[in-house]
Amino acid sequence: MEFIFEAIDWIGEAFKAFIGGFARLFLTSLLIWMISLVFLLFRELFTPGDLDFKEYFLKVWKFFKLSFEVVAYGALIVAPILIYTSKETLVYSMVWVASFLLSFLFLYIRKQTNGFKRRGSQVRYNRFK
Repeated sequence: MEFIFEAIDWIGEAFKAFIGGFARLFLTSLLIWMISLVFLLFRELFTPGDLDFKEYFLKVWKFFKLSFEVVAYGALIVAPILIYTSKETLVYSMVWVASFLLSFLFLYIRKQTNGFKRRGSQVRYNRFK
């Protein structure tokens, strides 16, 4: 009977680490996005000419998407290194699983929206056939 309680505790800890893995990836993505916003703001401030809000917000959205993708793809490489060098193997293995799921999701979205073929910040409107 005690085995069942230990298994339930282990499942609870694994689920908590899994949700924590997503949270770590999310917070890291937001931190990278905020740093890129400061970089983008200074770049826009020191370029000659007027500020085009539509173009600026497209760049902000592009950096937002890029920060989440970079963190998900980068965690595929960094998480296994942290698993072997850290004592918190469960936490970093769940970060690796979360990054694997997010990377698969981002690649699937890019494939469905033809994101690999776009150049620049072009926006396409597809009609339903």
